[in-house]
Amino acid sequence: MTYPPQNPQNPPPYGQPPQSYGQPQPGQPQQYGQPQQYGQAPYGQPQYGAPGQYPPPGSQWEPQPPPPSGTNGFAVASLIFGLLGGGLFAVIFGFIALGQIKKRNQKGKGMAIAGLVLSLVWLLACGTGVAIAVMNEADRDANGTVTEEGTVSSVELKLGDCLKKLPAEGVVRAVDVVPCSQPHGAEVYAVFNLSGSTYPGSDTVIKQSEDGCTERVDALTADAQKDDTLEIYYLYPHTSMVWNRGDHSVSCLVGSETKQYTGSLRK
Repeated sequence: MTYPPQNPQNPPPYGQPPQSYGQPQPGQPQQYGQPQQYGQAPYGQPQYGAPGQYPPPGSQWEPQPPPPSGTNGFAVASLIFGLLGGGLFAVIFGFIALGQIKKRNQKGKGMAIAGLVLSLVWLLACGTGVAIAVMNEADRDANGTVTEEGTVSSVELKLGDCLKKLPAEGVVRAVDVVPCSQPHGAEVYAVFNLSGSTYPGSDTVIKQSEDGCTERVDALTADAQKDDTLEIYYLYPHTSMVWNRGDHSVSCLVGSETKQYTGSLRK
């Protein structure tokens, strides 16, 4: 049995409520408890775990690292010590900087690496210099006489050492020596120490060195004393630092810039 559609001219029978929008029509079964499809939520929202829940990579919702917080101070220190030759400090500060930069998102990684590289360069340079110095060092016999040419420190010169040539004016740190049987340009004819416990000053040291070497020219042969081409030269402690280190020694040299000699110029 069906009913005609309801309208104002044809009101519903007594006791029957008016139909509402979406209410099932008479004669149609009413649906209750319709199951919800898996993976769908009311109003079209995806449920947890459904596709589309998380934003794609690179979107504005993806967690971003904090912005850089300035340049790391240890990186700057590593670079400075690397430039100045402070290899140990450059290495220590460089590794500290690399660890902090990664954790704090700081700048300065390039400076830290540069400091480490420079410290390695200094280490290689020093090692090369030491190796060259050892290879070029002069050989002496048990009596201290030079038997093979090479380089010696100016403070290690001994009485009777023969030099390839007179040293240049100024600070002399090392000289080339040869056996006196070979041609040479200068010879150490006297060695003595300056008196006093405190550094007397540069002028006094020079005056005492010159006077002491002049007084000792009698150690030269008669022919050497008559040779006008020979000059007197002396090596002395030129700074208070050298003096305080214990070097009070003066080496007196005689030689020529134009002639070469074979054998000793001493008596």
